[in-house]
Amino acid sequence: MKKIYFIAFTLFFSLGVSAQHRDSENILQKLLWDDEMLNIMLDTRVDFQGNIHERSLDNLSFVGQTFKLWVVGEIIPGIRYRVRHRLNRPQTPLREGYSGATDQAWVALDAGKKWTFTVGKQSVQFGTFEYDYNPADIYLGTMTFNDLDAYKTGVNVAFKFAGQVLNLQVVNSDASQFASESYKNKALAITTLWEGNLFNNAVRTRWGYGAFQHTKSKFYSWITAGTQFNIEQFTAELDYYFGYRNMDYGYMVNNDTLGLRYVRDQSLSLNLKYNFGKWRPFIKGIWDQRYDKDFDNNAYENLGIQAVVEWYPFTNKYVKDLRFHAAYMYNHTSFKGEYAALSGNDTHMLLIGTRWLFKAK
Repeated sequence: MKKIYFIAFTLFFSLGVSAQHRDSENILQKLLWDDEMLNIMLDTRVDFQGNIHERSLDNLSFVGQTFKLWVVGEIIPGIRYRVRHRLNRPQTPLREGYSGATDQAWVALDAGKKWTFTVGKQSVQFGTFEYDYNPADIYLGTMTFNDLDAYKTGVNVAFKFAGQVLNLQVVNSDASQFASESYKNKALAITTLWEGNLFNNAVRTRWGYGAFQHTKSKFYSWITAGTQFNIEQFTAELDYYFGYRNMDYGYMVNNDTLGLRYVRDQSLSLNLKYNFGKWRPFIKGIWDQRYDKDFDNNAYENLGIQAVVEWYPFTNKYVKDLRFHAAYMYNHTSFKGEYAALSGNDTHMLLIGTRWLFKAK
């Protein structure tokens, strides 16, 4: 009788293990082949670029602007994830344990139709439309866009109603531009963002406010406001940043020993675009100002303009995102206050390149 029990138990256990193995195989197969659950994409941009500074050719070379790996999917309806990793950036470990090259690594969970909770490393919820672009689609960025510490670990709660989305986010705030060295392991930031849709998409908004902890009782505040206007194929985007932080801008004023300075930065941009289908030209103007609070005067201002044309020649779903582009950019820097004796800088940039976000799986 004991032998019968032993044989029955062994058979039952073997069947259970076999069933679990089959279930695991089925889950793995579904994960590998179901495009809803797993998408692997490569994001590349390469330019042939020339820089002219004060009438002197500074650079003429091919530049790999972007090389990123995307892994995205939806495990079940209402549970999504994304991992975005830059392959052309040093793998510097950060406070939250991710490599510095990992921009995003989050899971989003929908609670009904109105609420979404996002947990993990994610974009800090600054406003403006410039900030919302994939960096591979930016040619001439504002000073603030170029310098903001944009990806941090935390949690975001989004509430959707009547075509609007309200975001409330809490993330780490350990970047040197916000947190003091002695408090960076305890510093947090809270941000709010209104993603608006008005008049049937004719007007869209990305208006945000963020408070970034510097010490136990001191916070650096940021206002970021973007408004987009859409008229058929024409789009205009007006973006504005205003806030406080610590920045070492010694490279701008030829001072290698400047160190961190308490500054008030603001940037303004206007981007005008028209979609002809395969051809998409746009013009963008920017203005930046850095006010040194320690010196109590302006350090410098930038004025810039770009003209770009993008060409999407293909309609096949596998290569529809392959584009070619040509751009001209001009930037003028004028120095103020403590640096008024420095002569202004003029920089011209020409580039021709290609960008492709393609699905590897």
